[in-house]
Amino acid sequence: MEVGIKQAKTSLSRLVTQAQKGDRVFLTNRGKRVVELVAVKARVDQPAHRGLGMYSDVKLPPGFGSKKQRRVATESVLEDMALA
Repeated sequence: MEVGIKQAKTSLSRLVTQAQKGDRVFLTNRGKRVVELVAVKARVDQPAHRGLGMYSDVKLPPGFGSKKQRRVATESVLEDMALA
């Protein structure tokens, strides 16, 4: 839907309702589109998870990622590669 700015002044509430319903509403100035009314999406009040923080409920065994465990894992992978 395209509406001139002058007309939009008198029917802004209706235009906002249309945009909230998902209709594309453009405001025009001298026949050219200058603005699009877009509804704001509902915001979820949860912090953005970054990195491994999104797995905060995962419990890892004691010593996971320790130097000794990494060495054992590396040796195991190298042995597997030698067998291949």
